[in-house]
Amino acid sequence: MDNDRKIVAVCTSRIFDAQQHVFLKELCERLAERDIIVMIFCTNTDLYWEENKYFPEASVFDTVPFDLTDLLLIMDEKIKSRRISGRLIERASEHGVPVIVVDGEYEGTVEVEFDYRKGFEKVVRHIIEFHGAKKPHFIAGIEGNHFSDERIEIFRQVIEENGIPFTPDMVSYGAFWAGPAREATEKLLESGNIPDAVICANDIMAINVQDVLIRAGLRVPEDVIVSGFDGIDEVNFCTPRLTTASCGSDALAAAVAENIIDCLDGDIPEKVYVEPVLMPNGSCGCHCAEESTMTALNRFNDGFYRYQDDIRMMYEISTAMQMSPDPQSAAKCLSHPLMHDIHCFVYSACLEKETDYFSAPVLASESEKYVIFWESDRAGAAIKTADMSKRREFVINSVRNGCPMIINTLDYLGKPMGYICYTFDNYNFIDYAKTASVTNTVSMGLGGFIRGQYQRYLSGKVEIMYRTDPLTGLYNRIGFGAEFERMRSSEELRGKPVTVIMADLDGLKYINDTFGHKAGDRAIALAASALMHGCPEGAVCVRFGGDEMIAMIVGGCDPDGVTAKIDSELARINSERDMMYRVSVSCGAYSSVLDEHFDISNAVRLADEKMYRNKRSRKLKFDFPS
Repeated sequence: MDNDRKIVAVCTSRIFDAQQHVFLKELCERLAERDIIVMIFCTNTDLYWEENKYFPEASVFDTVPFDLTDLLLIMDEKIKSRRISGRLIERASEHGVPVIVVDGEYEGTVEVEFDYRKGFEKVVRHIIEFHGAKKPHFIAGIEGNHFSDERIEIFRQVIEENGIPFTPDMVSYGAFWAGPAREATEKLLESGNIPDAVICANDIMAINVQDVLIRAGLRVPEDVIVSGFDGIDEVNFCTPRLTTASCGSDALAAAVAENIIDCLDGDIPEKVYVEPVLMPNGSCGCHCAEESTMTALNRFNDGFYRYQDDIRMMYEISTAMQMSPDPQSAAKCLSHPLMHDIHCFVYSACLEKETDYFSAPVLASESEKYVIFWESDRAGAAIKTADMSKRREFVINSVRNGCPMIINTLDYLGKPMGYICYTFDNYNFIDYAKTASVTNTVSMGLGGFIRGQYQRYLSGKVEIMYRTDPLTGLYNRIGFGAEFERMRSSEELRGKPVTVIMADLDGLKYINDTFGHKAGDRAIALAASALMHGCPEGAVCVRFGGDEMIAMIVGGCDPDGVTAKIDSELARINSERDMMYRVSVSCGAYSSVLDEHFDISNAVRLADEKMYRNKRSRKLKFDFPS
């Protein structure tokens, strides 16, 4: 039964790297044979061991559903954050979920790692003992780094066993990277103390060391032997090809899969070592096999040319999302072949247009509330609240052909917005390679839309403040002027009857002098409410100044009926509200035709004259409760 299927959560980074892809494909295929579901939670960059730096995309690891997970696999050397790994292990322990860690040491976990000591020792012994190097030099990684220091120790041990005294100047540091390794090699050449072999702590450094030596006129391996360590694909494209030791992804995947199955069966193994394989090549003078070149070249080409044609389309999708008028329109921009096999879950708070999402903190309660923003198999479906109680059902129904579900964070301006799930039905490397770009496209598009939506909301509020009177909610003169010009230029309204009604609050001075200006303001607001209530739909109501208000009504209108409705509404207000004064207005009306000859100023003046005649004729008396 589906409910009996086991779920393994894998936490890693950069699934688009060729070696990572090989590992994950081999791992998932082996687990699929046991009907085990794999969910891959990954970042698109590693975290560089910068424990105090905030990486918003790392929030993907907060979404691991430990209530559904039967085993957690952490690729510690890929994530590169002991803080993140430690927190994952802590949460797994709280839920009783066993943890396997690859290339990391943590209490209470099963550890699987390459035996880097043995693997690197094989390389050093091959150079010193098989090829007889007598004057070796070692380019280490970062001073004080565990892996770097360990390899210095192995280098020293092997050369001393072979009668070569170790001295500190036999070691340089290349920071495990190209530029620093080239600088270290150039300094070595400048010293004039040229070694007969340069052994490097990893392949990236070795590739660059070899290039610097050859550019300086030295022959590899005739003058200087060069070797690396870790077996990346690029070693096959050097001339000569680089001697290294392969930390094979397929071998690692086989060992990890075996231990996952053992753990799920209740047989918790001890620490597991996978031994790297020595790969002698031309850079040390050994003959190298030619068959692997094309396979590696194909992967290499995939890495560089896999999605150049898609860049423009992704830009257009992102732009269309940012320019969308509403969330539904933004979501529909994802109905494109490039966005196949994806599901987007977004924090509900992101789509609240009244909130500046990127300035406000994400509350814990908000991060647990999602909406389904997009599902590729439900194109055009409305955005809806995600039922998080059905997560297991969603996972089981979404994975296909034993392939994993891949989860990335959607983030923008340093803040997570939700996550995106990929549910491919094969292991096409190009699909995996595109995930980083697709995630970035959706993140940029969604983030830009959210900011634009809030900016439009703010602009609308400012526009309302600019065009309306804050006390009454009616148009002010500026707002009325713009609305009048719009109506006068409308082909639909041209030639229709137009009525202007002027309303003036009765006894405002008496109310202000007797009960205070707050009471006067309240009386003006109540009169405005009655004016809006009495006018037909579509009327433009304006606070013209002080206690004077105007209504402009386009279309058939009975001015006396409007005035009577205003008086009736004020009578209701006076009877229902406990006030020490009565609110009433005097009105005057003028009717004409809305065309190019209609003069609004003259219409207001004539309506105002009638209003004052009515005010004088009514001989107002104010009645107050005893």
